[in-house]
Amino acid sequence: MSDLKSRIVTEVEGILAHNLTSETISMVSVALIKVLSNYDVTEVCREVIPYDTLNETLLKRYCACLFVDGKAKSTAYQYRRTCQKLAECIGKNFPDMDAYDIRYFLATEKSRGLSDRSVENTRANISAFFQWLTNEDVITKNPCASVNPVKYPDLVKIPFSDVEIDALREACQTKRERALVEFLLTTGVRVAELSNMKVGDIDRTKLSVHVRCGKGGKGRIVYTTPVAMRHLMAYWDERKVDSTAVFLNEKRNPLNPGGVRHILNKIGDRAKVANVHPHRFRRTLATGLADRGMDIQKIQMLLGHSNINTTMEYVYTSESNISSAYRQHIA
Repeated sequence: MSDLKSRIVTEVEGILAHNLTSETISMVSVALIKVLSNYDVTEVCREVIPYDTLNETLLKRYCACLFVDGKAKSTAYQYRRTCQKLAECIGKNFPDMDAYDIRYFLATEKSRGLSDRSVENTRANISAFFQWLTNEDVITKNPCASVNPVKYPDLVKIPFSDVEIDALREACQTKRERALVEFLLTTGVRVAELSNMKVGDIDRTKLSVHVRCGKGGKGRIVYTTPVAMRHLMAYWDERKVDSTAVFLNEKRNPLNPGGVRHILNKIGDRAKVANVHPHRFRRTLATGLADRGMDIQKIQMLLGHSNINTTMEYVYTSESNISSAYRQHIA
């Protein structure tokens, strides 16, 4: 199908979006494609569609593709929100945007105080969306191709020290807090994985945990320790609530990612430990296992990374560790 015919189908979908169901729109689209295949179409004039209507249709289709590809809801929302902000800033249909529009938007984001790393993440999200538009033949070229990546300094993300871990444990005031800290320290699960986890996913005998809702829809098995399991069961016994969720909030509903972060922030404040967040527990586990000689590929499997380079970024090697290893292996 030619670019013009594809654009006609897309514009018709946009016009119908507010009045018909997605199933009906799909039927109309199929009919249009069949009819247009029998004709040569020449563009004489073009009626402008309100950018919010066409853009919303394209974003819905994009998010649907992300879900089919196994992307998490949070990831799809992040991509969608970024592109919505772009549309609000530029005031155009996505197919009409060019590289200058994208550079202007990125400059606007940076002027609001966003870090270079955040601006680069924004650029990457936008580029992924426009590449999808290119692959779907909505546009002929990704305008982000000529927008250079934003350079930012690599920040060394340090795991918790043994002293900080002891401080966090001592700062826990409830059985839920202690169970949460121990569980994150020993399993290294993501916060979204923790929130979706069920009691039935945990094997108390084998001290294993089945992560069913991993990133990208991938499941895996992680492990915990007898001490962590003991604290977790003590918390379950205390709450006396018939719930399948591993952790509950004060209203006895499943604890969501925001709730987990809030609890960890409070523990960190009491312990006087900075940057207490779920991902730092993952880095701490990865670094500890690597220091004890565990193979990096096995650590990759535990963390659920699809790329081993990501796992390498999680493992922090201090200068003292390098020095010690050098002294141990030097002839």
